[in-house]
Amino acid sequence: MEEIVLDAEVRGEPESAAPEKKPHKKIKQTQLRAIYGFITAAIPLIAFLIFSVVPLAITISTMFVSMDGYDFSTMKWNSFANFAEAFKDTRFWRSIGVSFTLTVPHMLGLLISLFLSALIAQKLPGHKFFKALYFVPYIVSSVAVAIMWNWVFNPENGILNDIIVRLTGAAHGPQWYKDAGKFTLMLIIIMVWQAPGYGIVMFSAAFTNISSSLYEAAELDGAGAMQKFLHVTLPAITPTIFYLLIAGIIAGLQTFDIPMMFSGSWEGNAGPKDAGLTTVLYIYFQGIGGGSAGKSVNMPVASVMSMFLFVVIFVILFINFKLSDKWVSYDN
Repeated sequence: MEEIVLDAEVRGEPESAAPEKKPHKKIKQTQLRAIYGFITAAIPLIAFLIFSVVPLAITISTMFVSMDGYDFSTMKWNSFANFAEAFKDTRFWRSIGVSFTLTVPHMLGLLISLFLSALIAQKLPGHKFFKALYFVPYIVSSVAVAIMWNWVFNPENGILNDIIVRLTGAAHGPQWYKDAGKFTLMLIIIMVWQAPGYGIVMFSAAFTNISSSLYEAAELDGAGAMQKFLHVTLPAITPTIFYLLIAGIIAGLQTFDIPMMFSGSWEGNAGPKDAGLTTVLYIYFQGIGGGSAGKSVNMPVASVMSMFLFVVIFVILFINFKLSDKWVSYDN
């Protein structure tokens, strides 16, 4: 370095100066990036505040007051009168039972999706096509589902009733929309048809993450196909099973769209003997849909029912998480 500097001095050339830094420009770029990042992060945060935190605050604040419709200026403290009205409502307790009943399709869908995913994992001809086909019911609009299944279950000219009449020679098929038991069975069939799609995608992803060395070790030990499934596959996918179990319970207890479409619920009806009256649907009647049986909107009571449903779901999930330590394996 000294020789280079001396040569430069001998030639009369100035020493090479270091390039000038432009701190202001770098600071501006850093500030712009920070602003862009803040805006990008703020969009979902603002949406969360508006559509989650604010409604939650309104729900909690209206649980202990009486009010006219949605007029918050008429709010008056009434202690726990809303709780008494909600818990004395027989339709509300009926809706809790219906909601638990409609968790059954999701549990059946979990088993069906596990079985179909195991078949798809064998990579039989056309497995990719069927994997996509099974997912279609999950993404189809509820309105389209209602129209399609109404063609199937329509008592007068439905496809299913027509087949039953031709096979049995009966005068008419089952009255799906008039009998409470058949109405519930109809809802379960429809929801079982919808439920497996998401589970198949999740299980298929879980199967691909299982190390092939585990299967090779099992084969060396003389394990058959069923033994490999029970002792290798199932333990490896327990986290996915647990997640889908939790998601199914939540989805079942929050069922709304299918009963709404099939029970003519726009006017407070929920099928024969309230067979389609889920808790979320009844909350809709109370707080948004004009109540039921000609009653006016009762948002405070609907808030109590919403919070009670939250507590029920929270307790069930808490118990599930506690029990999961005994059967869910995360070391795979």
